[in-house]
Amino acid sequence: MSEALALLELDSIAAGFRAADEAVKRARVDLIESRPLDPGKYMILFRGDVASVEAAFRRALEVAGERLVDRVFLPAVHESVPAALRGERSEGEIDAIGVIETAAVASIVRAADAAAKAAPIRFLRIHLARRIGGKGYLVLTGALSDVEASVAAGCEAARREGNLVSEVVIPAPAAETLAKIEEDWLR
Repeated sequence: MSEALALLELDSIAAGFRAADEAVKRARVDLIESRPLDPGKYMILFRGDVASVEAAFRRALEVAGERLVDRVFLPAVHESVPAALRGERSEGEIDAIGVIETAAVASIVRAADAAAKAAPIRFLRIHLARRIGGKGYLVLTGALSDVEASVAAGCEAARREGNLVSEVVIPAPAAETLAKIEEDWLR
């Protein structure tokens, strides 16, 4: 069965609480995150079967109204994206890393899905806005050619929204760099 993922970003914390509550009352979904963001916004992230996520998403959109800043609904999200958003790690060798940075959280989720569908990569982290001024970033790994293809696909998805800030591909990253990524993951 295909899994869906939805994210809404609102410009009001109070409106965000209400939209999240209405979404989970409308349909059975797994509320991955529901929290304030910098600077004074609110994010709702949930997953589940396509019909349930779509129903919850539509209700949250109705409730959010003019408070909606951005949104993403992925009816066939790549399985690695929700896992990474829940903090699950996949182990393995690291040949290269790719980093994509966006100005908004919905854009980094779109970028992650596009990157995962472009080539066989693993996510080391998908970070949604906490303590970074509302931005999002992801760190992925795999064979160098796969990382390059995934970063290109993810950047294209973010660029279409006008939210791409920066990207980089690092072949054979230093052990010290990887240790800091690991340390950041555990925070």
